[in-house]
Amino acid sequence: MKNILHKILVFTMTVILSLSCTDLDTELYSELTPDDFFKTDDQFVAALGTAYTSLYSYAGDPWSAQELSTETSAAPAKFGPWDDNGIWARLHRHQWEVTLGLFDASWNMGFGGISTCNRLIEQLQALAPPEQAEVFVAELRALRAYYYFLMIDMFGDVPLITSFSEAEPNPSRTPRPEVFGFLTTELNEVIPLLSEEVSAATYGRMNQWAALALLTKLYLNAEVYTGTPQWELAASTAQQIIDGGMFSIEPNYFSNFAVQNSGSRENIFVIPYEAGNANGFNLHMRTLHPLNRETYNFSTGPWNGYTALEEFYNSFTDEDVRKEMFIVGQQFSSTGEPLLDPNGAIEVDSEGNKDPSGEPIVFTPYINELTPKAFSDAGARIGKYEFEMGIQLDMDNDFPLLRYADVLLMRAEALWRQDNASAEAIALIQQVRERAGLAGISPLTEDELYNEIQREVAFEGHSRTNMIRFDRFNDAWWEKEVSDPSKNLFPIPANQLNGNPNLVQNPGY
Repeated sequence: MKNILHKILVFTMTVILSLSCTDLDTELYSELTPDDFFKTDDQFVAALGTAYTSLYSYAGDPWSAQELSTETSAAPAKFGPWDDNGIWARLHRHQWEVTLGLFDASWNMGFGGISTCNRLIEQLQALAPPEQAEVFVAELRALRAYYYFLMIDMFGDVPLITSFSEAEPNPSRTPRPEVFGFLTTELNEVIPLLSEEVSAATYGRMNQWAALALLTKLYLNAEVYTGTPQWELAASTAQQIIDGGMFSIEPNYFSNFAVQNSGSRENIFVIPYEAGNANGFNLHMRTLHPLNRETYNFSTGPWNGYTALEEFYNSFTDEDVRKEMFIVGQQFSSTGEPLLDPNGAIEVDSEGNKDPSGEPIVFTPYINELTPKAFSDAGARIGKYEFEMGIQLDMDNDFPLLRYADVLLMRAEALWRQDNASAEAIALIQQVRERAGLAGISPLTEDELYNEIQREVAFEGHSRTNMIRFDRFNDAWWEKEVSDPSKNLFPIPANQLNGNPNLVQNPGY
């Protein structure tokens, strides 16, 4: 499946990027005509490729902002290298600045994708026969809605831009509820036009089921985004996916995150990473110890950064098979030799040099401190996504953005919000818990519901959104005091404010 998508991306980037124009005062289509493009389905599909390429940056800075600001994880400063002038500690403590690069990268990812969708929609509408273009325009509108979902989730009020050729040079922000209304209307309009097919041809693309899952997530968070809950709509859209019968719970939880996970019947919408061709996913470098290169025969030593928080690790019982997503205990080479840290608790050098008299590396859930001198082996490492032997800087696993288990949990929550004694909500939760090897829970309390959601979708980029919906994002946790509710929104990045005089900063910054 990924080979098909790679061919699409290569074709797209060599044809569309070289031909399309970024000058808003210039005719968009001067080099493209119906005589030389938009003749075959392959050309239509190829034309969509650049609209998806912005997503390849998601598993970097946007994912980090959505996870490291929560109770799930942090990047402790292991004797210096991960201090970076304190930016990671401030992210964890909700003391971030408007200049933090994570926010600028997230904004650029979202609005870069939105701009490309707008451009391609106009090109298709201008150059392709309407009956052929309709379904591809619908797909682009659904994908644009996904980018906008990320933007309103992270930043609140954002510019609502639906044209490329007539876009305002310095657009003002549109109120979050208005953007939300635009997105739900868009999705309801395009869903009937989208393909119901689940195959290699639609893999990694916005088909009808991916759009429904996105719509469910929007409705689930409607109270946060607009002030008005829409639990009934969230439950009903989730049910449409369930009734469709196209997806199911994988017997093995980790099949969804394996190196070769394109066959998962649970992953609804993914970023199809392909090391060497479609890069951007490097969690192994961000979380593992430099000497773990010998564990997996990596070409270079990882950076020893991201770790799970001890309390979150301990929230998983030993019977929960999902606890295997954490890497703890003594570390060994691929041939079974103990890995020895030449400096004990002090960070090894960038080359991963070791000393026969060094201390064994033993990952512990306990983290002695966030900064400035966390022990080099402190913290359970994030191993949810399988690490392939012998890889370099990029992973080959596809990243699930929307997953069937999450759909079940979204319906369960929406039902529970309407009736906290809902038997169906408990049954849906149990489907997910049974796969994890856990017994049922009844009655279903808010804490149990929340914890089950957080454990199931941990490190998939949903943790911050879930915490805000349950009004827990500003609570105190390890190395973090209670924060102001203004931190429910990230700041508008300084670079964006400096480049657009019509943008206004979020309150509290």
